[in-house]
Amino acid sequence: MHTKKNLFWAIPLIYVGLTWQAKNMGYITPQLFGVLVSWQTLFIYIGIWSTAARHFVPGLAAIAFGTVFLLPEIGIAEGEWSTFSWPLALIITGIIVLFKPLFRRHRMTQQPVRSAQKAYTDYACTDGFVELNNRFGAVRQLVFDPVFKGAVIKNSFGGVGLDLRRTALAEPVTYIDIECTFGGIEIYIPSEWNIQPQLHAVVGGCDDKRQSSPDQSDAVYTLVIRGNITFGGIEFKN
Repeated sequence: MHTKKNLFWAIPLIYVGLTWQAKNMGYITPQLFGVLVSWQTLFIYIGIWSTAARHFVPGLAAIAFGTVFLLPEIGIAEGEWSTFSWPLALIITGIIVLFKPLFRRHRMTQQPVRSAQKAYTDYACTDGFVELNNRFGAVRQLVFDPVFKGAVIKNSFGGVGLDLRRTALAEPVTYIDIECTFGGIEIYIPSEWNIQPQLHAVVGGCDDKRQSSPDQSDAVYTLVIRGNITFGGIEFKN
């Protein structure tokens, strides 16, 4: 049985091969081939795939991004369009991100309520250290180890949840390294923990949504979240 990952890579390979053969046989021109096989169409394809997988925000953002830059190639937008294409792409992406809660609320109403234990998948966790590598899917990790020693999270076109409310910090500084592209990450952290985000974001952001917590200026232990976010977001909750 074919996995989603195999299917994701097989479709563009077959598409490029058929389009290339059509160009060689004279059915399409080299100019049209350059449009059909381009980085813009790749973004649109990734967006369609993500949307079909119910990752609406990154999917729609990828479709909008690819479409904006594809228009000049097909002659619909010419002249000084290139001057406005980047700002327009950012505006469209921002609007999609702005309405992200609506998509999330819709998904919550469509999915049955599950227990907290069933909602989490036991992923790679070795002696308090978590490693998550997610692509085009949804992963939930609940950490039960007495001491949390850090994590490495790589997330592309999907969603990741990390629950640290049942563990504790032992080192003065503990690190979570993150690489997030077209996706979202939720990290559940106790209110008394001191967190220090050190993230580089490109059309993305980091939001601490924990409820009111005591003053953390004298906190003994610190959790540092560092890495890169591209067309995605990270939320801290409790």
